[in-house]
Amino acid sequence: MRENLLQRSAHKTARVVRLSPDDARDIYLSREVVEAEVLRRLARKRLAPERARKANAEIAMLVDASPGEIVEPDMRFHTALIDAIGSPRLSRTYGSLASEVVFCMSQVQGVSLLPTELIAAEHERILELIEAGDEDGAAALLAIHIGRARERLAERLGGVAGPEAFVPPTV
Repeated sequence: MRENLLQRSAHKTARVVRLSPDDARDIYLSREVVEAEVLRRLARKRLAPERARKANAEIAMLVDASPGEIVEPDMRFHTALIDAIGSPRLSRTYGSLASEVVFCMSQVQGVSLLPTELIAAEHERILELIEAGDEDGAAALLAIHIGRARERLAERLGGVAGPEAFVPPTV
């Protein structure tokens, strides 16, 4: 069962959690903190994982597909980065967040808040920055990539979008 996605009260049927804008922001904050450090470490080694490349190639091929179809390969891209560190505990930690991340991503893509081309291009640029050893550049692009999705989702959930929602494509 997916973690943290169902609420159940005594003598009540389970129901899907309704995220608030603050919930979405917290999920994306947790994700960004973990992923940014991973990108820095990968950049120090100039290690762009092949699994991440393959997942991103799949995303790039889905330009004409329904936006929801990119959620799974998008998650594989980000998980491949985490797994490339080689820490079972870190992978488990990220995995515990994954259900909520997928839930958020599904809501973002379900209403086409981000174009597939932009996602694939930013992923590709992140991999290039890792290979170039640009720790800060990779982490900064990740912050833009995640921040845009976070703030567009927060607005969709009834909040006010922060300025990150309107950052123009950097690639």
